[in-house]
Amino acid sequence: MRQLEAIRIDVNDRVSSRELRGETCLEQVRRLLDSVSSIEGAVTRIVHDYGQSRCLGGCSINFWCINRRATHKLVRMVALREEINNLEVLTARLPPPPVEEMPQTSTFPGMSPNLGKVLAHLDNDDVGIIGIWGMGGVGKTSLLQCINNSFLPLQESISSSSVSNDQRSAMFDHVILAVVSKEYTVNKLQKVIASRLGLLLLENEREQATAIFRYLKCRNFLLLLDDLWRKVDLKAVGVPLPSKPRTGRHKHKVVFTTRMEQVCGSLGAHERIKINCLEQEDAWQLFREMVGQDTLKSDPRIPRLASQVVMECHGLPLALIVIGKAMSTRKTSKEWQNAITLLRGSRLPDIVDKDEDMFPRLKLSYDYLPDDVIRKCFLLCSLWPEDCSISKSDLIECWMGHGLIDVSVFSDINDAYDGGHTIIGTLKSACLLEPGDNEDNEVKMHDIIRDMARWIASDEDQKNQKLIVQSGTTFWSSPADLKLWALAEQVSLIQSEIGGFPNAPPDCPNLVTLMLQQNLSLKLIPSNFFVSFPALTYLDLSYTPIFELPPEISRVKNLRYLNLSHTDITFLPEGLRYLSKLKFLLLRELEHLTEIPPGVISNLPMLEVLDLSHTRYEGWVEFEALTQGLKALGITAETIQAIERLSQLHRLMMWSLRIRRLADLCQPHHLLLPEFLNKHNMSSSLQQLSIEYCETLEKLIMEKGVETAEHSRYNAFTQRKKGRHSANWKWCLRKLEVLELKKLHELKEIIWSGLDPSAYFPILSFLRVSYCNKLKNVTWVLKLEYLEELVLHACGQMERVIDDADDADAATDLAFRSLKRICLSELPNLTVICCSQSTFPSLEILRVINCPALRSLPFSSETPKNKLRIWGDPDWWHSLEWEDKDLESSLRPCFRRQVQS
Repeated sequence: MRQLEAIRIDVNDRVSSRELRGETCLEQVRRLLDSVSSIEGAVTRIVHDYGQSRCLGGCSINFWCINRRATHKLVRMVALREEINNLEVLTARLPPPPVEEMPQTSTFPGMSPNLGKVLAHLDNDDVGIIGIWGMGGVGKTSLLQCINNSFLPLQESISSSSVSNDQRSAMFDHVILAVVSKEYTVNKLQKVIASRLGLLLLENEREQATAIFRYLKCRNFLLLLDDLWRKVDLKAVGVPLPSKPRTGRHKHKVVFTTRMEQVCGSLGAHERIKINCLEQEDAWQLFREMVGQDTLKSDPRIPRLASQVVMECHGLPLALIVIGKAMSTRKTSKEWQNAITLLRGSRLPDIVDKDEDMFPRLKLSYDYLPDDVIRKCFLLCSLWPEDCSISKSDLIECWMGHGLIDVSVFSDINDAYDGGHTIIGTLKSACLLEPGDNEDNEVKMHDIIRDMARWIASDEDQKNQKLIVQSGTTFWSSPADLKLWALAEQVSLIQSEIGGFPNAPPDCPNLVTLMLQQNLSLKLIPSNFFVSFPALTYLDLSYTPIFELPPEISRVKNLRYLNLSHTDITFLPEGLRYLSKLKFLLLRELEHLTEIPPGVISNLPMLEVLDLSHTRYEGWVEFEALTQGLKALGITAETIQAIERLSQLHRLMMWSLRIRRLADLCQPHHLLLPEFLNKHNMSSSLQQLSIEYCETLEKLIMEKGVETAEHSRYNAFTQRKKGRHSANWKWCLRKLEVLELKKLHELKEIIWSGLDPSAYFPILSFLRVSYCNKLKNVTWVLKLEYLEELVLHACGQMERVIDDADDADAATDLAFRSLKRICLSELPNLTVICCSQSTFPSLEILRVINCPALRSLPFSSETPKNKLRIWGDPDWWHSLEWEDKDLESSLRPCFRRQVQS
């Protein structure tokens, strides 16, 4: 028996050694080793019985029985020893299991709906590739691990999936999860997949791809790829491409996660699922699990403080988990209050352990942006305050002002703006920006992403604050503040409730950016203010009630961007002429501006954008000297003579035009004839047009004018390019996006003669009509194919937005197909929006304020209701009349209370 035990120990050691290399003990070997254990017990009993018989003086019969038992066991043991000694193979490498369980934390709140969506798509034969995208730390990897484990036997069923657990576990022959990451290569991914399938690892990529393809093409498989940063060439790897719809009898599926939406497009995802941050309730539940009840109960004040910490995390699971774990050992209210202070001061690294720091992980999204220009654009987004919805136009102009979008290389300012919108799209695709309150015109930055951006801008050193975003009214009041400002390069004091600067600022030799906009109490800039900022290139004072600019502005000789819009400025200082590097001068909505010293504007040789939109300054004759370098001009014209003169500035790109009063208008109904606006500088670049306060205007007629020689040449060129021999040239404002008709009190009709509105305004997206008291409808908007927002305000006699009988030939197939927002306010006689029911496929917001006669809505059962929100007074909502009660029921969840104004 001792010999057999020694053999068993040796064999067990050899088997254990090979199991560490991934091999499995053969069943024959396991049975023989079990037999040794069984015989060991029998031998022990024989020895015991023999000892007992000797002690008790047993008879010969007992000894004979014991001898017989011993003899039989000896024979069996000798045979067993021979069997074991004759074993040539002890272990074998078995094929891997269909699914390998992935270690993961429990499913955190908010994950189940997304898990259900993915599993439902996997059940659908029309979906082969699924892209899961979202910002870093939002839980994409956890979701992918949960998907993987959903195919293990005996897993809990997902309520939103129609497939039972047994069916799901048998759905795929192989479920393969591979982490791709930034260092992806075809060869690395091939090795992961081949190992998971139990295939031989080959050095040649093409041979390995062939082996993988031959194995998978006749099997059902689910490939889960985590953390993609660029397109993965599945064909080169050897993965059979999933098709839509599925062809053949085998099920091939690919699910991947990425931070970049464009990866979903490059891989041809049939379905895209964006993972958003958690709602407040789910965020609180996750944070509570991380902190633990012991800590939450250790002080009655901690739960209240903990809820504030959760709000600072803005639903980002990574932040909730990391900060929750860090706070789990802090059991006094003082520690929690300090954590809140640090979070609000963008000092997250001071809270968590260094090895738990989130910023390096989140920074990968920043590192993988296409180029340094877009990275710098991203960092500038962090200059706006927390929870601020940023205007896309303001953001793009900020990038222009910092030289990140070079306006000089564009022939048209609109093209420069298009480039800015492309950058915004790239940042949104990388989940570094998200939609703002108005999704089309605004963006937001998640607070944790903003903190990361400021950390990056400070060279990843929390103590080296090159970028300062400050709120409050106290500045440079302590030695620490003085030192901070002396090192700063960019300072933002947006919405800081500043009332003034009582003390002279410290010397700031490195400061290039100063943003003071939207400080509604700031009335005075002291004369010594600009002396401290010799390197300043970007200054924004918009939306402040300052009434003058100190002459010392001339000291800031490097200034390239100056925004004084929406202020109470009455005159520009003479010293402005010395800003020889100034490229952007924005003077919008300066109702009080009456004086610009002669020669100031014409002595700005680098000026590229001059915007005096909605500014009643009339002495702009000298601007004609700027036509050489000026890329965009916004201006107000109050006479026909002024419009004609503007139209003669052939090299000047008119960007924004405000037409008002026009006391010398002889034919008011011909206001928009091409004779006025058909010059290249307007028709090719005008982006915003406003017509207002024209008291004599009764009819506005848009009709085809005389074709000019310039247009004739343009028409011939385009027709040759299209392979056509002849066609009539249709004049249009091809860049116009915004049109406003305001306080045209006598306007009764808008008539189209020989022109189609959609051809005249081919890309018009925003229309506002206000205080046009005699206008009864705007039926022509039916033909504006790309109109996104319609605002009608204070039109006292308007009875219908669309008069169906007035335009029987309206292109109903295109009607409202792009319209997202309708705002109707102060329309006392409005009875219907339009008589016929319409689909409104893109509508998101209908806002109704003080329209008491409106008793019906034009929606149909086919109108999409998942995004639709109807804002209005509850009394108005309850007064609506419904022919279809089912429609009322389906629209009721869309209604939101709107306080009347």
